[in-house]
Amino acid sequence: MNERERAATVQRMARKADLDRAIAALFAPTAVRHDLFALFALNGELARIADQVSEPGLGEIRLQWWRDALERAEAGETTGHPVADAFGDLLARRDLSRERIAGLIDARSFDIGETVMPDSRTLDAYLFDTTGGLFALAAEIVGAEGENQGIIAQAAGRAYGLVRVMRSLPILAAKGRTYLAADALEAVGTTPADIFSGEVKPGLKTLLAGMREEARSALEEARFHLYGQGMKGTGLDEAGQTAYLPLALVEPYLTALAKVEDPLHDIARINPLYRLWRLVRAK
Repeated sequence: MNERERAATVQRMARKADLDRAIAALFAPTAVRHDLFALFALNGELARIADQVSEPGLGEIRLQWWRDALERAEAGETTGHPVADAFGDLLARRDLSRERIAGLIDARSFDIGETVMPDSRTLDAYLFDTTGGLFALAAEIVGAEGENQGIIAQAAGRAYGLVRVMRSLPILAAKGRTYLAADALEAVGTTPADIFSGEVKPGLKTLLAGMREEARSALEEARFHLYGQGMKGTGLDEAGQTAYLPLALVEPYLTALAKVEDPLHDIARINPLYRLWRLVRAK
């Protein structure tokens, strides 16, 4: 596979794994687009492991393979996996946060080892490493400059991540998994077992309504720092802001989620043309 074929393959894999982010990447500077596709494709490959293995031990082996493959690819060795080779090449050219990359990989141990998110604190940490980590690494790739980058990534990761948790609820529930926090479910009078049985109790809708408000609050915080609305803040430069374009889709998804009648069986969606319009408008 030559370099052009690899780039095309990685872009297709990024679109399949996370269409919203892949489309948003098209608005980033041309020089960094393929690097963003490599990041999103890597995340997609890591996320798929939970559905590919039958037991946690096998999942851990795959995670370790990715750690080793990225190290080999960064050193110039060809692994034979287009995403590993593309991301290894990226690492060789850009000084990305190794801590963020390790967190992105390590967080997937939860996916392969657990079926229920135990509490809200664990959920926050998971979102920080996954969706927050993706935003932070994307910002590094585009060369973002500005203040409060850690705060922006954390708030953006929480806003975007909560939306993904709610949108993926029907898919994961059918597989006997949920990322709704068990302590939050208990507080509203329902349980993971109710979710897995397909029973929508009033408490579940109450919890989801609260999560939508939490996502909106996190979105407001991210935007506040992203665009430098504070008296002492300068926000991020234009290139840095492109790393956070997917945030433009949070509000439309929250609106769609509020209209879902059966949150355990219906997936909230937005019109593809409207999605593109929101991204163009945000740009």
